[in-house]
Amino acid sequence: MGIIDWVITGLSLVYVILAAKNLRMCFVFGLLGSSLWAYHDFANLNLKFDGVLQIFYVAMSIYGLYRWSKSQNEEELAITLMQPKKHFQVILLGVVVSVIVAYVSSYFFTTELPYLDATTTGMSIVATFLLIGRKLENWLYFIVIDLAYIYIYGSQGAYLLSGIMTVYIVVAVMGYFSWKKMVPESKSY
Repeated sequence: MGIIDWVITGLSLVYVILAAKNLRMCFVFGLLGSSLWAYHDFANLNLKFDGVLQIFYVAMSIYGLYRWSKSQNEEELAITLMQPKKHFQVILLGVVVSVIVAYVSSYFFTTELPYLDATTTGMSIVATFLLIGRKLENWLYFIVIDLAYIYIYGSQGAYLLSGIMTVYIVVAVMGYFSWKKMVPESKSY
């Protein structure tokens, strides 16, 4: 575990804690942490699709900062619940994205844990859109995804990154209950 692991850990923890507190500043730390994490994935861990996912997170941090920002003519984006039908659609979309990523992985790249890496990548992409759209259930998706990442990073010897996933799970549970208090009555979409 080198300095890069510690810096990624610090930036990522600040990101997820601020996101759980519903503060748009989280995306600044997300952008910095994901940039460094992408470099680490490509240069040191040979987790190419997780590296691509981190680049995606950089772009989503910029979009999230924009989307969560209040303008003078708009209200803040409210936290809402998803209908059961939406969960089916989200999971189906995640599976489709995962299959595409796994297919590309098997033909174009040599990567560690290609199918698990592809699945966590696909589902993380979908869950990130739920986070930016302020869907309460994003936290539940991230809990499951982070459980898989504990194994992925642990198997690569990136124990600090594996440990951060454990902390992410704790913060995601706290984020879920914190956001749940902010859901307006009967706001399901």
